[in-house]
Amino acid sequence: MNRLIATVAVEKTFFNYDSDYDYFVPDNLRDQLVIGTRVRVPFGKGNVLRYGIVVKLFGAINTDLKEIVSVTGNAPVLSQEMVSLALWLKERCFCTTYECLRQMLPRGIDKVGDKSRRMVRLVTEKEEDLPKLTPKQKSVVNLLFDVGTAAVHEVCAFCSVGEAVVKNLVKYGVCEIYEKEIYRMPYKLSSDGERSEIILSAQQKKAFECYSEMLEGYGGTGLLYGVTGSGKTQVYLSLIDKAVSMGKDVIVMVPEISLTPQMLSIFHKRYGKSIAVFHSGLSLGERNDEYKRADRGEAKIVIGTRSAVFAPLHNLGLIIMDEEQEHTYKSERTPRYHAREVANYRCKFNKALFLMTSATPSVESYSAAISGKYKLCELTERYGEANLPEVITVDMKAEAKINNKSPISETLKGLIQENLDHKKQTILLINRRGYNTFIACNSCGHVITCPNCSISLTYHSYNNRLMCHYCGYTKPLDNICPECGESSVRYSGYGTQRIEDSLKLLFPAARVLRMDADTTTGKFSHQKLFDAFSHGEYDILLGTQMVAKGLDFPNVTLVGVVNADSSLYDENYTSQEKSFDLITQVVGRSGRRNEKGKAVIQTVNPNNPIIEFAGNQDYKSFFKTEIALGKALTYPPFCDIYSASFTGENENNVMLCAKAFFDILVELNSNEYKGEKLIVLGPSPAKISKISNNYRYRLAVKCKNSKTIRRMFNEILKRLSKIKEYKDISVGLDLNPYDLT
Repeated sequence: MNRLIATVAVEKTFFNYDSDYDYFVPDNLRDQLVIGTRVRVPFGKGNVLRYGIVVKLFGAINTDLKEIVSVTGNAPVLSQEMVSLALWLKERCFCTTYECLRQMLPRGIDKVGDKSRRMVRLVTEKEEDLPKLTPKQKSVVNLLFDVGTAAVHEVCAFCSVGEAVVKNLVKYGVCEIYEKEIYRMPYKLSSDGERSEIILSAQQKKAFECYSEMLEGYGGTGLLYGVTGSGKTQVYLSLIDKAVSMGKDVIVMVPEISLTPQMLSIFHKRYGKSIAVFHSGLSLGERNDEYKRADRGEAKIVIGTRSAVFAPLHNLGLIIMDEEQEHTYKSERTPRYHAREVANYRCKFNKALFLMTSATPSVESYSAAISGKYKLCELTERYGEANLPEVITVDMKAEAKINNKSPISETLKGLIQENLDHKKQTILLINRRGYNTFIACNSCGHVITCPNCSISLTYHSYNNRLMCHYCGYTKPLDNICPECGESSVRYSGYGTQRIEDSLKLLFPAARVLRMDADTTTGKFSHQKLFDAFSHGEYDILLGTQMVAKGLDFPNVTLVGVVNADSSLYDENYTSQEKSFDLITQVVGRSGRRNEKGKAVIQTVNPNNPIIEFAGNQDYKSFFKTEIALGKALTYPPFCDIYSASFTGENENNVMLCAKAFFDILVELNSNEYKGEKLIVLGPSPAKISKISNNYRYRLAVKCKNSKTIRRMFNEILKRLSKIKEYKDISVGLDLNPYDLT
């Protein structure tokens, strides 16, 4: 007799053994079950009840299967589209189906806690940076990795732990507790939206008409490239107007929370209550409310960071990815997806338009666009009366020769004073937080490093302590070398705090606003600080990369890059692309209205072509150089790269595990996968070889990504998991990461 069988993605299963599990559907549940339904099923020898989500339904003859115990909720938690997306992701991200499905749901969807002022968040950004944790502590950390921040009592309720568990995580430097303002809705709206007419230039109109045709047709993928200030936002706002008038839903992605406030201000004024917001700065309750509004059709436009790509919209017509080149669109935690690929999948599924925009598109995307894979439109002129700024490059070696020991050159100093005299505003970029970034002993040369990580400590003046930016370790400031005992520790290098002190010394009357990870920890802190600067409460905005991109301040006529070399010589294949992007973007913040702006780039190597290209806003020349280099060295887009990471407490075992991975790879490539062309780099210690007392090794494989290649890596992971000596080693695989070191 045929019976209804459900294939269920079950929670807490291991990737290497996961193939999803079949269960009989009891007759009393047949009418309740559809794909995407959440269920409770017996699992394992002990038949422990676990949650799962139905991913497939089919009929089969009577076989020896367990039965589904119950259905959770009155409706499916995910649509068939999202289930299909999860199965697609699973095959590419080397993880379980349930891990992919969970990514699409707000954590704590069944338990929304009461309002609370006491919030908790992680100090670290990467899972591999964590110390050894108890199961209860790990459940809290996993929750916070997913949601970013949550009320203390929400965490305790959802993870079934006491507050002592959270307090111990704070004690160990894993989490921090802070006070937050109480909001039920994440943002207060002053109106229902007023859509003022958008006047497009000839270039903008041509781009709009091109993408409008795709929006009205069968969708597709486009890249809108435009110089900074060229009005890309007006083009995609016009497309959003068009999509909404067609009854379609829209997703707009921005790369980080710092870009959300100005974007939200524009969207709230234009679209009012039809906006929902998705990002990690919201509490569990706020995230759940925004999710429900999108799922119920009350919000037609979702704006947010990477996770917004999974918004539960049911009539998707348009996805916008602003600043598409940003590395924050790539998840560094399981599932290691890129939002660009997910957006592409969803738009193909819905016959929708996927539009990427940037003044500095990734080499990969621009290459695809000029080859015809994406529809390319270009905006080569600034919008309205605005002109590109005059760029001045300052050689800091020459500054040293005239005995200028300040990180602010004489040229930049003079222009800042000129701006202050004329009541104009200035933005300064230094992409390092802290006060001193390098601390060593003058007597023996010992570098003061973190005891848990192979990284030097950074001095922070606000609390007079040395800090590790990886594991959160801190110690009081002193001048005694722990190696030789001499009182001769010197502090050098500079971060945002030291630049702030220099500015206050040089310009005592100036009002300086510093924005970095230390000053933007509070609820809506980015919005409050940007609003204060926009309203003229400060003369100089100093910050890390959060001040470099996507911001539009009419009164800013001067931008300074304090140290253009800080990321240019990083040991990574994307370092030149990242540097060009950062410098180009921050230079583009100057003179965005009628007045001619200026930009100062301080460097020890003024002849570096990347700095020259960025100063001239010359993306085409940069692309030509970078694509030629990528071809010569076989880097994306001329290949794909799989990065294998190995992490554990025993350095020898980590090294041997990496070697075993390599040996299995060589064996498979010599036999059943001998047709696959591979270039293998490593295995070798990671650039930062130890974090939180865990040793780290890396191995990179250049190849052409395909089902066959993914099947080969699957086989390697399965065979490696059966070697008991390596059971405590964490092994991860990531496709085309931004950082191989």
